[in-house]
Amino acid sequence: MKSHFIGVCLLALALPQFVRAQVRAPARVRVSTGVMQELLIKRVNPTYPPLARQARIQGTVVLKIEISKSGDVKNVELVSGHPMLAPAAIEAVKQWKYKTYLLNGEPIAVETHVQVSFTLSDTPPADGSAGDAPAAPPQSGIAGTVDAATTPLPPPPQRVRVSSGVMQGLLTKRVNPIYPSDARDQRIQGVVLLRVIIDKEGNVSTADLISGHPLLAPAAIDAVRQWKYKPYLLNGQAVEIETQVQVNFTLS
Repeated sequence: MKSHFIGVCLLALALPQFVRAQVRAPARVRVSTGVMQELLIKRVNPTYPPLARQARIQGTVVLKIEISKSGDVKNVELVSGHPMLAPAAIEAVKQWKYKTYLLNGEPIAVETHVQVSFTLSDTPPADGSAGDAPAAPPQSGIAGTVDAATTPLPPPPQRVRVSSGVMQGLLTKRVNPIYPSDARDQRIQGVVLLRVIIDKEGNVSTADLISGHPLLAPAAIDAVRQWKYKPYLLNGQAVEIETQVQVNFTLS
């Protein structure tokens, strides 16, 4: 009886250590752009590509990045952006440096998104200067580059194209579609892809079908038209957005 009691006590003492040993921290976590913006300690401005400057190409490059435990950018993938601007943005962001992100007190690798905007000023750069370097105000949750003292901000475009991943983070109200009875009876499932226009107030003003079953598409369009987003800010001003949304129909 005494030996049995000792065995139970030893098991009780060993169990917490066993449990801790079995709970492994994830190799990498996804963190919002807003949180990582606060941890950014070194920002390198991209060099405006000469060919893009000559062609008067402007726009925003959105990147998915992986940040190591030490705060170094280890991997950069293009989400959206003009092909003449993307390489310069990628090269610059690879040199960014962050404070170490801690999870339960331990350093951990991070996955997040950053946005870099390229804006041309109306005045040509002086000889020997870097010119109107790419600039993007650090709007909520977005990492960019800005030199307000030297770079005049042009009026924002009437509408900009933004990746679905970025707009997903701004979605404040989602209305689920009603499964069409005809599609349910026929056991039709699938994905409906829509092109949507979001106005300056964050309302869906237009939803056009890109692909999807004709029995599912009307329900998806009707639901998405009721979605609501936070206004998207460019240079501190709300602009119209063009993006894509995906609606899944699955029968249990």
